[in-house]
Amino acid sequence: MSSIQKVAVLGASGSLGDYVVPALLEGGFIVTVISRPGSRGYTAGAKVVTTVEAAYDDISGLIAALCDHDALVEIFNPAATVHQRTIVRAALAAGIKHLITNEFGLDTFHPNITDLVSARFKVEAQRALEDELQTAITIGKPGTLSWTGIFSGVWYDWAIQEGKFWVNPATRTITRFGSGDQRTSISRAALNGEAVVAVLREPERFRNRPAYFASHTVTTNELIALVKEVSGDSEKSWNVADIPDMEAFKREAIRLWDEDTEKGVEDRLHSPAFVMLSTAAVFDEKNHFGADLGGKLEPGWDEGLEILKDQLRQLIKEAAN
Repeated sequence: MSSIQKVAVLGASGSLGDYVVPALLEGGFIVTVISRPGSRGYTAGAKVVTTVEAAYDDISGLIAALCDHDALVEIFNPAATVHQRTIVRAALAAGIKHLITNEFGLDTFHPNITDLVSARFKVEAQRALEDELQTAITIGKPGTLSWTGIFSGVWYDWAIQEGKFWVNPATRTITRFGSGDQRTSISRAALNGEAVVAVLREPERFRNRPAYFASHTVTTNELIALVKEVSGDSEKSWNVADIPDMEAFKREAIRLWDEDTEKGVEDRLHSPAFVMLSTAAVFDEKNHFGADLGGKLEPGWDEGLEILKDQLRQLIKEAAN
């Protein structure tokens, strides 16, 4: 049985909160949501969670909020990773046993990931975590904190509902980047919550390492065929929009990113530049950023072709209503 029972969550009001918090509760964990002062907070509905306030740069407030907890899960906007050093120091002081870092997407442990400017927030946050753990050892106060980074690729159901990346049921359009033959690991958004529960149930198994989970690994061309099959329509009812020149696409994405930097844009996660850079990384023809998680994946999580068909069928049906 896991030694982890009480779990604190940072960033529960974001996109992942609706998946991670319910999964933790269903998994039998006691959950505390830590919200920043002035934020819209997390609406638990009928779910039983404790909510407290603490700013991410307030180490005293974070320590008080984290005391008497076993684990901390970070699911906040990547912009908040600038506070990682303070958060880790608070976790160490509060006696947190396990930290699940703010990943849940592309593999930021991939050797080429620093070529992707939009991923640097998370890379720097991981470096800050490891620095603080090493410092704690050096000064003779190592604590008990271990960590896991969860990587799940593209959340395909969320992306389709939002009309991002490739499949847009609202416009009946599928965008094919490059040849469409690049394999990409994709997951249901809810899998992120399931993976969090799996890690916290066996923290020693996932101690101090990245862990890779995915529902499926497919190419865009395979996805195009599946969408047409499950929608029951003729080939002409879906428009395939080709973007063959991915180098030009990446240059434009970097231009927009630099422009946002000059303007001081804080919410990078929802900016066109972030979406374009992520798209360029996901569909890179040479798998330069490791979007195909391949042999790294934890066994037993692939859901198979029929499940993917059912999910696509439902997503397309919902978009039509």
